[in-house]
Amino acid sequence: MRDITAGVQTAIEQTEVAPILLFEGLFSSGYVRIWSGYGDLSYGGNVWTGVGSLGSVSAVQETAEVQANGITVSLTGIPSEFISLVLNESEQGKSGKVFIGFMDVNNALIADPYMMFEGKLDIPAIAEEGETSVVSITYESRLINLQRPRESRYTNEEQQHEYPNDLGCEYVAAMKEVTLTWGRA
Repeated sequence: MRDITAGVQTAIEQTEVAPILLFEGLFSSGYVRIWSGYGDLSYGGNVWTGVGSLGSVSAVQETAEVQANGITVSLTGIPSEFISLVLNESEQGKSGKVFIGFMDVNNALIADPYMMFEGKLDIPAIAEEGETSVVSITYESRLINLQRPRESRYTNEEQQHEYPNDLGCEYVAAMKEVTLTWGRA
């Protein structure tokens, strides 16, 4: 069983459950916290803004293989004049999280929501629909780093970056001009 609280476990086992989704994304001006209901929601010392049916999150995939799966968070009905704000605020590599939580019959949040996905912002996509737009932001799992090439050079600068006081590569740059004679001349 995953790390879920007793309150969430009890909520899941009830015959009537009101699930909600929460999204937290870091942008250049700070965090954006939205949830799938209406009005404001307090959780974790923060206020989450309800977007109701204007927001959506793609399915979170889990596989038995070690592979990077991403998600897409979308907001619809955004006025076109705010598009430049979205483009200027999103920075590739910023963190994003998606939680699933549950509400009781009094619309109070039950225990702590479970984090379903955590990743890094990849790219935003904007679809214009007349006076409003759909903004979709894709987040990648940290496992995507397994597919990126790792380049390393035998230079003093790289050695100092990895091991600040190691002088083992101090003369590597000078070695490219040296002619060495092996054996007898």
